[in-house]
Amino acid sequence: MLTTLARGPENLKIERESPHPAHHRILVTCDPQVTGRLIGKGGKTITALRELVGAAAERRGKRIDIEVSSQQ
Repeated sequence: MLTTLARGPENLKIERESPHPAHHRILVTCDPQVTGRLIGKGGKTITALRELVGAAAERRGKRIDIEVSSQQ
């Protein structure tokens, strides 16, 4: 879904971290122009994505955080 919003995988850098076996962090770095599309108006897009991923992870007893940042 992120690659669709960013209009291609070349516009994103996605890293995964696991500070704890049941806790995962997804770090998304992209161009400032793409960041706006990922976050959405008023943060609605990223909030919906976090809720969806969080609910799926919770069903498996895990926690996933998604962080979006712009590359300079």
